[in-house]
This record gives sequence, structure tokens and C-alpha cells, in this order.
Amino acid sequence: MYSLAILVMILFSLLILSAPINIGLTSRRVQNFAAARRGLTVLRRIVILTFAVIGIFIAITLMYETSSLGAKIFALIAVGGNIFALKREIDFSKSR
Repeated sequence: MYSLAILVMILFSLLILSAPINIGLTSRRVQNFAAARRGLTVLRRIVILTFAVIGIFIAITLMYETSSLGAKIFALIAVGGNIFALKREIDFSKSR
């Protein structure tokens, strides 16, 4: 039971923290800092995409598999935050 609790804690941590991490990585200050360094830009985009895909997949799974309202609200916030961060990154890459 202890390992199941650890797994649930990791899943919820990824769900809750994926959107704020992505929004932070797509902030204007971080984008301008990484724009001067080509390798850092690529690494930042890989990290953003990885966190976004993991966060969205966990959120979709929780929306369909759970019946509790709290988990569904966390999932909706995570999907919205990750989509916002991805859209912001796409807009930034189009402007360059």
C-alpha cells in the first residue's frame, strides 16, 4: 500500500506542477535568455513538450477514470495551463 501511495503522490505532483513549470519556462524572461543560446532553446522546448504531454495525459486519464470532483478540477486546470503554455511557446517561435 505504501508504494501505491507513492505512485499516486507522483502522479498528482506531475499533474499539479506540470502547468506552472511550463508557464514559467515560456515566460518572456526565460525565452529571451534562451534565445541567445541555441542549445538551451532546444533543451527548453524539449522539457516543455515533455512536461506538457505527461501532464495532459495524466489529466485526461483522471478526468475519465475518477469520479471525485477535486481530481477533475485539477485535471481541467492542468490541461488549460499546459495548452496555454504550448500556445505561448508556439507564438514566440513564430515571432522569431
